[in-house]
Amino acid sequence: MKNDFIYTTVPYAHQREALEIMYGKTAFGLFCEMGVGKSKIIVDEIVNLIEEDAINCAVILAPNNVHANWKEQFELHGPPDYEDKWYIQIYRSGNKKQEQETRDAIASGRVLIFLMNAEALSHVSGQEYLLRILRARRKTYYCADESHKFKNFSANRTKMAIKLSAFAKYRRIATGTEAEEGIINLFSQMKILDWEIIGHKFITSFKAMYCILGGYENREIVGYRNQNMLAARIAPYIYQKRKHECLDLPEKIYVAHQIDLTPEQERIYRILEEELILLLEDGKFIDATMMLTRMIKLQQVLCGHISNEDGTADIDSNRAEYTADLVEAASGKVIVFCRFVRDVGLVMNALGKLKILGVGITGETDHRMDKINSWRNDPACKALVMTVQTGGVGLTLNEATTTIYYSNSWSATDRIQSEDRNHRIGQNEHVTYHDLYTRGKIDERVLKALRDKFDVATQFRDLIKEGRGKEIFE
Repeated sequence: MKNDFIYTTVPYAHQREALEIMYGKTAFGLFCEMGVGKSKIIVDEIVNLIEEDAINCAVILAPNNVHANWKEQFELHGPPDYEDKWYIQIYRSGNKKQEQETRDAIASGRVLIFLMNAEALSHVSGQEYLLRILRARRKTYYCADESHKFKNFSANRTKMAIKLSAFAKYRRIATGTEAEEGIINLFSQMKILDWEIIGHKFITSFKAMYCILGGYENREIVGYRNQNMLAARIAPYIYQKRKHECLDLPEKIYVAHQIDLTPEQERIYRILEEELILLLEDGKFIDATMMLTRMIKLQQVLCGHISNEDGTADIDSNRAEYTADLVEAASGKVIVFCRFVRDVGLVMNALGKLKILGVGITGETDHRMDKINSWRNDPACKALVMTVQTGGVGLTLNEATTTIYYSNSWSATDRIQSEDRNHRIGQNEHVTYHDLYTRGKIDERVLKALRDKFDVATQFRDLIKEGRGKEIFE
């Protein structure tokens, strides 16, 4: 076992342990909670493999925008004098000059560090581009960062991520939310490494072994079985760490706030809810998308707005003002996460009434990082208000010790990722998470569903620990 690793930045004990376990293995996964520093582990392995002339290319697949942040990770954790050994390139769709840039990097003899957004694999141009690189560089290190994004085994980009991984010498997956939505999500992730690890090449046999089916036409996954067998299979190929196991980080503090509805909200919510119940009783709901749309409307009402044919209309609500009061009472900077774009506007308006300076960011916001940096650096700017989809991944926001969830989605992955924006390496204080909900309404059900998903994922991680080193069949 190699033990004389090169480090540019000093590793934590768990980072050193992970590198020692995974180093040089053909297929391996880092199931490490956000904030424990898995990016450094990957950069350290790549550097040491370069030093041994074991690789001549490293491909990092990551969600859009997150892939570009990897350049900073390589520059931070890689040797300072590595310009003559590697060339870091960020893939940008439609850039006519980038192909020549890639050719020049390969021709120079340097190791190509190719950072690509996972979404590019949904398009033929992105698929063919990466395939050409993999064929030109047969000693490639291939890493799918935030690998839970490849959970949809029928999606084109997932199929391509699996297909292209076969060209790589070393294959890695990295995520801290590998099974928050159910262990079915492990199928595609493990296939990126090697389907023989799980023993199932096709989703049908995987489901038959590990899933309990029910619901409409017996197609819905209603539970899982044989989880100990699956955990034992993957345990030798996985390193997992949660923050509480390896870092001296403060504990998370959770506070729930019940928000009463205004008479207008109560009236509109009751009408929509009754319509939903009648449709269900009549058996008219066979379309899951239609059901989800109705449930989203209910949640929007609780947030203080509703969509109609003319756009979005605001409803008299207590929630935004309550959020502004929480921001005002908090010591230090605050993050407010929202599910809907209109939520951001309502919170910003409420903050303005209290003369609290804040920054609002949605997917439509230009120069996002400039605005985030203004929140970071301006002592008078207290609140950063964002949709979860915009700011839930790829950012370190340790300046805030308070996070408020104005509204939640059903995704446990989104929730965990967003919580870890300000509970990670570098945070030295307790972080408090505030959830707003209305008793007996849909957002209370959302919170319960999230807690249940967290419990299932935690139980499965415990099974992996028990399975490490054991025989699969006893």
